[in-house]
Amino acid sequence: MLRQGLRFLLVGGFNTGFTYGIYCLLVIWWHPQLAWLTVVAIGLALGFYSHTRLVFNGRLGHRKAVAYTLMHLMLYALSSAVIFLAMHFAHVGPRVAAAVAIVINLPINFVLSRRILSDPASAAQATRA
Repeated sequence: MLRQGLRFLLVGGFNTGFTYGIYCLLVIWWHPQLAWLTVVAIGLALGFYSHTRLVFNGRLGHRKAVAYTLMHLMLYALSSAVIFLAMHFAHVGPRVAAAVAIVINLPINFVLSRRILSDPASAAQATRA
């Protein structure tokens, strides 16, 4: 599971850097919200493929893709709530609030991604490793 966790961080870091780079290019010509929507879609597709195949050694499938997308919508809602609560009740700035949201979301993202994207045999094998 430790190796999966490290691969999860590496793949997620690459995905974040790659989509941020695309955003920085698109925002030159496009409205920022359109550029952001585009990179979120690219990031979801890239994340689904890379986490399924490279991190959890699972097989791709439509049900997994839908579950993965719904999970990320849930995580977006959770992080939005954390940012709001941290800023309004803990009186921290938006950067600190976002960092708190990331710290909270990261382990939840890993556990849920592992559950959604792993095939039963590969999940059992990773637990033993």
